[in-house]
Amino acid sequence: MCLYFIFSQSESIAQIKATNKTISGSGQFGGASITTPKASPIKKEVKKITYLAVTDDKSWINNEGKTIIGRLIAFDPGNKEKFIPPTIIKDSNVRMLIGKKAYVFPLEKLREENRKEILDLNNGFKAHYERVKEAQKKKDSQ
Repeated sequence: MCLYFIFSQSESIAQIKATNKTISGSGQFGGASITTPKASPIKKEVKKITYLAVTDDKSWINNEGKTIIGRLIAFDPGNKEKFIPPTIIKDSNVRMLIGKKAYVFPLEKLREENRKEILDLNNGFKAHYERVKEAQKKKDSQ
């Protein structure tokens, strides 16, 4: 009984790629090596976040009587050159900085006296920017 095995090989060296490793062998003595690709360096990104604080830390009370201690911060700083005041109320929400994290709260969830204070601040900013704009117009026309 004779057994014949016939193998067909298109390359003389087998190369297998699996999980980003290349295994290859060459040479007449059957040497092999495993090559692992070098990982790209991890890029650390530092984000600097700046908030425009409208108030200092203070106690805010919601409709349920829970006290929130934080700063009222603007959604955006506005634009002094274009006389656009900072946005304190956006879509009936306010933003507060509690610790180092910003939170958005519906204005209607705060007690009436806190809502009035925030509305007064918002109207005060708008009135101030309007006065500055008018003063600039007078200065430019002279």
